Amino acid sequence: MPQVKDATWWLYLKQTDAGLKPHPDYFSVNTNYAKLTRKPEYKTSRCIIPASAFVESQDGKNPHLLEPADGSAIAFGGLWKEWLDKVSGELVWSASIITLPGHPVLENIHRKSMPLWLPETVYGAWLDPSNKDITSFSPLLEPALRVDLKATPINKAPLKQPVGESFIISSS
Repeated sequence: MPQVKDATWWLYLKQTDAGLKPHPDYFSVNTNYAKLTRKPEYKTSRCIIPASAFVESQDGKNPHLLEPADGSAIAFGGLWKEWLDKVSGELVWSASIITLPGHPVLENIHRKSMPLWLPETVYGAWLDPSNKDITSFSPLLEPALRVDLKATPINKAPLKQPVGESFIISSS
């Protein structure tokens, strides 16, 4: 049965004297789609990371806030892991968002990659840990916009203050 859990946005953690921390040897906020078949989590520990918007930029410059133009939510496809923090004795969850090749309509905002945006029709199969047929997910590994996006130029990702006019990016 699906559950909602808080998670550290960094798939691989490392035990330290102060507790579990993001592993410095593995930048794992994202998992590249080309490496999925080598990740055991892809067969057993898929998750949905809900969002109302996301920020992308080209080489760290000219960031844009991207949000569904219709006000709907986004369900990013991700992977999760469970860890036992040996300092606190608590269970800790971590997660990463799966990234795909860049989408042509986003090329001027972020050409390199885009997050896996799941269609609502696959939520059940995606979250089912007994569904080990990962070949059924192959069509999802193509970049796709599920709805039109409102793109707003912003000053910095953490602040998200608009610095220009919003515009619509069509999903079709």
